[in-house]
Amino acid sequence: MARTKEFDDLTAVTAARDVFWERGYGPTSLAQLMAATGLSKSSLYETYGSKRDLFTRAAENYLDLIINPRLGPLDAPGAGRDELIAYFTGLEAFFTKAPDRIARRGCLLLNTAMDLNDLDDEAAMLVSGYRERVFEAFRAVLGTLGRADAERRAQILTASQIGLMVTSRLDPAAAAQLAHALAEDVRTW
Repeated sequence: MARTKEFDDLTAVTAARDVFWERGYGPTSLAQLMAATGLSKSSLYETYGSKRDLFTRAAENYLDLIINPRLGPLDAPGAGRDELIAYFTGLEAFFTKAPDRIARRGCLLLNTAMDLNDLDDEAAMLVSGYRERVFEAFRAVLGTLGRADAERRAQILTASQIGLMVTSRLDPAAAAQLAHALAEDVRTW
């Protein structure tokens, strides 16, 4: 008779996500994943296949639970300037109020791009897809504002957002200031 899983998959994947997010893919050890998830080595391999497969699940969890809810208001019909300002003021509030250890995490997918010298195709697609998702959300909102330069401004905002997330790894207070400045810029558009 096959044994049933005695753990919550979402909890385990979220715990692994947080370890990868904080430490990076390469530096994360199997022992750290085992400690965070509470799973044995055999359970990790039996359930997720490999560290790389578990990372894929963690990245998907990150998109579903962190990125999509943050970008969701920008995707709503009629989203405009207020939602774009709220996006950046939300990041400002996060970097200001979150514990330093959490605020310094940056973005799991951008960290992956910097962590892995040679991204495999799947990881490269995740990172590229994330960047495209952010760009499209910004472009759609700027388009509803009737901006003739929506594409160019969306590219600038996307690059700024990526810079903001990288900055947060070094200095969350500086990232909060940048998020504030971006929100103020959007107010004038």
